[in-house]
Amino acid sequence: MPALPSPLRHPAACALLSGLLLILSFPRAHLSVLAWVALAPLLLVLLPRRSRLRLFSYGWLTGVVFFAGTCYWVYDVMRIHGHLSVLAAGGVLALFVLFLALYLGAFALVVGELARRWQLGTLALSPFVWVGLEWLRTYFPFGGFPWNLLGYALAPHVGWIQPAAYTGIFGVSFLVVSVNALAAGCWQVPSRRRPALLAVVAFILAGAALLGRQLPLAPTTTQVLLVQTNLRQPEEYDAEWVAHHPDELAELEELTRQAARQHPTDRPGLIVWPEVPVSLYFHHDPLIRARLLELAQATRSYLLVGVVDLRRNPDGVLHPTNSAVLLSPAGEFIGQYDKIHLVPFGEYVPLRGWLGFLEPLTEEASDFLPGREQTMVGSEPGRLGTLICYEAIFPALGRGFVEQGADVLINISNDGWFGRSAAAAQHLNMARVRAVETRRFLLRGTNTGITAVVDPYGRVVAEATPHTRTVLAASYAPRRGVTLYARHGDWFAALCALVTVAALARKFWVVAVEENGDGDNRGTGTTV
Repeated sequence: MPALPSPLRHPAACALLSGLLLILSFPRAHLSVLAWVALAPLLLVLLPRRSRLRLFSYGWLTGVVFFAGTCYWVYDVMRIHGHLSVLAAGGVLALFVLFLALYLGAFALVVGELARRWQLGTLALSPFVWVGLEWLRTYFPFGGFPWNLLGYALAPHVGWIQPAAYTGIFGVSFLVVSVNALAAGCWQVPSRRRPALLAVVAFILAGAALLGRQLPLAPTTTQVLLVQTNLRQPEEYDAEWVAHHPDELAELEELTRQAARQHPTDRPGLIVWPEVPVSLYFHHDPLIRARLLELAQATRSYLLVGVVDLRRNPDGVLHPTNSAVLLSPAGEFIGQYDKIHLVPFGEYVPLRGWLGFLEPLTEEASDFLPGREQTMVGSEPGRLGTLICYEAIFPALGRGFVEQGADVLINISNDGWFGRSAAAAQHLNMARVRAVETRRFLLRGTNTGITAVVDPYGRVVAEATPHTRTVLAASYAPRRGVTLYARHGDWFAALCALVTVAALARKFWVVAVEENGDGDNRGTGTTV
């Protein structure tokens, strides 16, 4: 077995290196090719027999570095928009990172535990373990936080993310970890076997890259105007901000009218206004309602707008909902979708009895109510499935709309909370995979960026300059047909979780049998 070069012979250094490589695999470094080897150093240190605490700590260290380096923007959200002190915002970020790192700690512990039985063969099981834990993170706790799942690092390379149409994002993560396992195996196997492993790696990478060049062009039939409002985030709802709000709304209306005049169509197209930091109470503010209906009529377009509605909870108390309404060219209200998957600590406080002390973080947002169902709104531009902000990172929501008949996906978002951090680019990468999973165009309208149109293969075919007030004119086409993933959901992730559980059960069963056998042999001895 070849000796590892310095500093990789030190386990903690390996774990640290994996964390750093993972950071560089995601925006804003944009070195996504590093994802293919980022986990290899960590995998190498999990193969030798070590204590369970050490195994867990190495994975946890990798996770701390990775999440601190890719989710650092949580600090600014808490500090600037949550009005926390420097110390409190830093504490929230630390707790957030330390918790998410537990998933990588669990990965290291499980792989190391399996390695006690199967040694090098454990590398073949590592992709199953990784995907099983990513699946858990997608749903647990508080509805999950599947931000920057490993497969998302490959979103800029469309050939490498096409398996998502069959397996969801989890199949892409599986592919990445498999190549990492092969890379780690190259260090462990005799030198005569390395060319074969490297050939497998080269075949996977080259084949996927070639596939990206062979993908067909998606025809388009319908125009969309995506209005990037670029409204500033109201750190404080002071008199100056409130005074300028009507003027900004008028500017956005005029910007929309100008864009409609510059891009006339033979039949009504679609205009999208994003989720914005100002509360547009469409159903409860007659002036706002009249202005938006008149705008749809004046532009002779279907107008989708992010608004706030009010709904009573079971106790009869009014609470806001984060919603999107669709208006017709005739100036009529067509339908509405209320956001189902709310942001924990941003739009509501989970476990309020235990965590109620965190309510000052969210102020009004802590009272938002979730929508009751995925409402798909039909119109001439297509049957629209709308994902509001954070919902775009959840695979099940995109496929849920397609199951109900949506032939185009829309993602409206206010990424202004992220400032100029890498979070906006990370968010776009995740939204791109929703298009691949469902083979639908995804129209992404945002407040500050990144506003874009993504084709059914994950290619960004149009994109607006972030942090500018502009209108992105593009085209798309409603699409029918259902992918394997859209039809059967997380079947692949569930299979990976099942394989992981079965491998662990097999390992502990064999150990128990061997221990019992040793005990029986000792018990059958005779005394002379």
